[in-house]
Amino acid sequence: MKNIAVFIDGKSGQISESSQRLLVLATNWLSKNNLDNMYVFGFEPVNSEQLKEYASVVQYTHIKIPDLANHSQVFSSLLADIQQKEISQFFYVKSLLMDTIASFIANKLSLPLIANVLKIESADSAVHFTKSIFSGKATLTTEIKGDAFIGAFSKSFAIDFTNNTSNSSVSQSEITLGIDSQNKLIENHPLTGSIPLPDAAIVVGAGRGFKDPSNWGIVEDLAKEIGAATACSKPVSDLNWRPHHEHVGQTGVKIAPKLYIACGISGAIQHLAGVNGSRKIVVINNDPEAPFFKHADYGIVGDVFDVLPRLLNKLKSH
Repeated sequence: MKNIAVFIDGKSGQISESSQRLLVLATNWLSKNNLDNMYVFGFEPVNSEQLKEYASVVQYTHIKIPDLANHSQVFSSLLADIQQKEISQFFYVKSLLMDTIASFIANKLSLPLIANVLKIESADSAVHFTKSIFSGKATLTTEIKGDAFIGAFSKSFAIDFTNNTSNSSVSQSEITLGIDSQNKLIENHPLTGSIPLPDAAIVVGAGRGFKDPSNWGIVEDLAKEIGAATACSKPVSDLNWRPHHEHVGQTGVKIAPKLYIACGISGAIQHLAGVNGSRKIVVINNDPEAPFFKHADYGIVGDVFDVLPRLLNKLKSH
C-alpha cells in the first residue's frame, strides 16, 4: 500500500482556501502516480461532506491538542496512527504548528522534508520539487529519490488544473495528543475580530506614510469594504501604532493573498520577503522612486490621503 496524508487547516469547520488547493493537488498527484488512499488530518472538526469532492479520501482524522504540542510524548499517538495507515507521503501548507509536527515525523520515519514547495513533479523513480529560496527571490528544483517524503508547501503554490472527481464516503476518526510535561500553558489569548492575516485572500497594508496612528481609520474602512485583513510594516509595529501580529515581513507574518494593497510603504527588502508570495500587488505611494513599484503588478503614484478616500468612494458607489 502507498498512501498519502494531507494536513489541512481551517476555521469554524471550514477548510481554508490554501488547504482546498492542496487537496486538489494531492488528489491529482495520487491519480497520476498510482497511489492508493488519501488520509486527511486537521486540528478541528470538519464535516465529511466537504471532503467527498476529493477522490480517494478515505478518512478525516481530527487531531485534538489539549495543551502545548512540541515534544515526542505528545506526538506518539499520531505517529502510531500514521504507521498503522502505511503513509509514506505527507503534504501540508506551512505553519508553525505543522512545521513542528512534520520535523518530528521526518526524524522518526527518516524522511526527507522539503520546505517552501511551489511545485511537485514525478520523474522516473524520483520526485522533483520546485521550491522558493532567498525569501522568494529565486527558485530551486531539488530531486528526491524514491517515493517517501514530506512536502511543506508555500501558501503561494499554484495549481493549473481543477478537481473533477468525487468520493462517496469519508469516515471520521479522532486522536487526542498527550500532555507535554515539560511545558505548561499559562494563558491563551486568541486573536478575534478581524480576518486572520494567514487566511486572508485580500490584505491592505500600510506604513509610516500614514504619519500617525490616528490616520488608520481610512485603511480599516477600505479593508472592511473589500473584505480584507489589515497589515503593517515593521516600523509601524515597532512604534506601537499597530499590534505586532499585523507586522508583515521577514521577521513578521509571511502572507500569500490573492491581492495585496500596499499603502504608504516604501518596499524595503525585509517587507518584500513577507509579501512576495502575493498573486497580485498594488502599490500606492507618493514617491515614484519607491522600491516597491519595481515589484508591483499595478502602481499608483499619489498621496494615500487623496487616493484612498477616492478609491473608497468609488467602491461604495458600486
